[in-house]
Amino acid sequence: MKTAKFAAFCLLAVICFAIASRPAAIVGTGESSARYVRADSRSVYFCVDMDDDTALFAIPYTYCAELLATVGDWYYVKYAEDDGKYQALYGYCRKEGMTPVSEPPENVYLNMTVTVTFKQESINPSLPALSELSVAVAFYGTYYSGASAYSYVLYDGNFGYVYGANDDYPLNEIPDEKPPAEEPSKGANIKLILIIVLIAAAVIALVILYFTGRTAKFKRLG
Repeated sequence: MKTAKFAAFCLLAVICFAIASRPAAIVGTGESSARYVRADSRSVYFCVDMDDDTALFAIPYTYCAELLATVGDWYYVKYAEDDGKYQALYGYCRKEGMTPVSEPPENVYLNMTVTVTFKQESINPSLPALSELSVAVAFYGTYYSGASAYSYVLYDGNFGYVYGANDDYPLNEIPDEKPPAEEPSKGANIKLILIIVLIAAAVIALVILYFTGRTAKFKRLG
């Protein structure tokens, strides 16, 4: 009887220890509840694939990309909307330099146009021709190559680069905020239920052992 009681007490101690250590096991980075990731660095590139060599442009500083999935050291994101001169782009950016946020800034994506001038090559001087044509194009971000900077733009359904950084855009205000706490996963909830059931079983076992011991004592006295 003493051996059984000792085993029940050991089981209860193990369960209590598991409960005490459980919170540290499920604390996360807050990515699960975040809807966006914000560029807190000027050198976070939007890439076609999870490869730095496929970089298209640096996500504008203080602006966001919509967080779709997390893959290792990368975020799978959407940048921009199908609206006006812009088209949504889907790709990847590294986690470093990006901050998960549940509430985006007032301006999620940078919506800015830049002027590009096309110049006609010289033709027959006796024929009238357009000398220059200036158009407004959608600016996505800057691509740096050594000491040179280029702007990734969209015009008439075509993406490409034009010379110049165009990085004098207005910035969003970055509020002081704590990263969102990660919600417990389904597996964590199942573990919690299992722990509660085991505690209940241990308590019931102790009660049964206690009263069984008292009954045996009374029988011996009788």
